[in-house]
Amino acid sequence: MNNIVLLQNYFLKLLLSWMLGYMRWTQLTPMLLLWGFGLLMVLALTFVNFQEQTISAVEFVLEWLVQLPVVGEYMTQLLPDENSNTHISKSDFKSFVLSSWAVLSLVFMLAGIVLSALFGPFQPWALKSKLLISGAGTVLLLAGMVANYYAAPQNFNGEASAWMLNFSLISLLVFVVSAYCLSVSHFLGYLNEALLAGELQAADDSRGTQ
Repeated sequence: MNNIVLLQNYFLKLLLSWMLGYMRWTQLTPMLLLWGFGLLMVLALTFVNFQEQTISAVEFVLEWLVQLPVVGEYMTQLLPDENSNTHISKSDFKSFVLSSWAVLSLVFMLAGIVLSALFGPFQPWALKSKLLISGAGTVLLLAGMVANYYAAPQNFNGEASAWMLNFSLISLLVFVVSAYCLSVSHFLGYLNEALLAGELQAADDSRGTQ
């Protein structure tokens, strides 16, 4: 009877651990998407002089997204048809964003579980190290946008100071969101680690009493 209770507690804590892991990825996913947007912006600025190649690449990516099982259905609904006037409402866009957020978080969590099973548990970094790496990446992101501007200033309309302000605000937004996501994720990871540590300690105690 005691073993059954211990087994039930183990599965409950394991389920709670998975829920905490999923919550962690719901916090990290917006950061990853925002970094993806920043990198795409740098790439767009880099290839601003190659518009035909850029348009072809975008069309290729959209065609690839449409073929995906889950995302493709939403992309088909959102992309306008040539023979119809498709209106994207705010509710449709919100539903697409929330659904993508939930699905991507689940995919990242499952990928983390698989990687941990294959290569062992991941040793978390200190929050300070994560923030320093995020800050360094933000500086590189800003440097990439500034370098693209001065590489071809004739392709940008407006004053240089205005573009520098825009680039700085974008980089600051990326860092602030990253700092928030990393902090919340680090706290949830700490709770998960404490939960699993307590479970392992309880298992050791039960074996010792036997």
